[in-house]
Amino acid sequence: MPIDPQIAAMLDAMPEWPGVRHVPLDHLRQSVRDSSIGIPPAADAVVAAVRDAVIPGLGGDLPIRIYTPEGQGSFPVVVYMHGGGYVVGDLDTQDMIARALCAWSAAVVVSVDYRLAPEHKFPAGVEDSLAALRWVAEHAAAIGGDASRLALAGDSAGANLACAAALVARDEGGPAVRAVVNIYGSCNYPGTATPSAIAFADGPILRADDVAWFWEQYLEHPSQQDDPRASPLRAKSHAGLPPHFVGTAECDPSRDDAEDFARKLITAGVETHLQRYPGMVHGFASWVGFLPGARAVLQDAAAFLKTHFH
Repeated sequence: MPIDPQIAAMLDAMPEWPGVRHVPLDHLRQSVRDSSIGIPPAADAVVAAVRDAVIPGLGGDLPIRIYTPEGQGSFPVVVYMHGGGYVVGDLDTQDMIARALCAWSAAVVVSVDYRLAPEHKFPAGVEDSLAALRWVAEHAAAIGGDASRLALAGDSAGANLACAAALVARDEGGPAVRAVVNIYGSCNYPGTATPSAIAFADGPILRADDVAWFWEQYLEHPSQQDDPRASPLRAKSHAGLPPHFVGTAECDPSRDDAEDFARKLITAGVETHLQRYPGMVHGFASWVGFLPGARAVLQDAAAFLKTHFH
């Protein structure tokens, strides 16, 4: 299927992007932030309250943003990690995704401003994701949440962090996680020989060289690619993991790795909902305010969460 016509028109109106390798890091981060904060949220993704806080992390203070849904608690809690190749992004860049998950799953969403590479290499992002999960498990009641109903979620690199945190939580005996939402997270060091990596090596949006550059910033050494906290797909066993929702974009070089991860989960007996969204590109969930496909993936993810919370 060709790229979605609405996305194609958007891309045609955008200036040519040189690729992340050719953009200074500070400019890259500011460009992503400037382009993201202007994206409208879904009009019906209404939440009761949003507040920022700071919790303890291994690297010092860890900023979080707490979204509270309308209604009466206590609510389930979703710990959410934003995308951005482990290098860019913050609490504002995927605010629209956090709002939608909060409103549509009727859960408190705790968005995590984890440490970014290259200043903070692997496993800093995983450590911060786990710190947030453990903090939420201990302090859920204080934020209107129910510690017995916890989930992890993320998009792109943030989805990889969510899936890695679920692995560590399983291996360390908790906190117990009811469900994991993975929106176009590859969960694997980038493969270059998969059909999607070949077909979409030049994009749209995300190019194979962009993926390679992000991972060069993230890992201290390529040998770390086999650590399941970096590549959850490569874990020796996926048995005993919580149910996973895996939503992929058809026109995305990382699509096949994400779908291979879902199939690994299914083979291991993990309840898994895998859904590919036709004509979509990497990052499409951020356009939930106006793109039907983005609305679909977040509504599907929210419905999955609600099923496993109740």
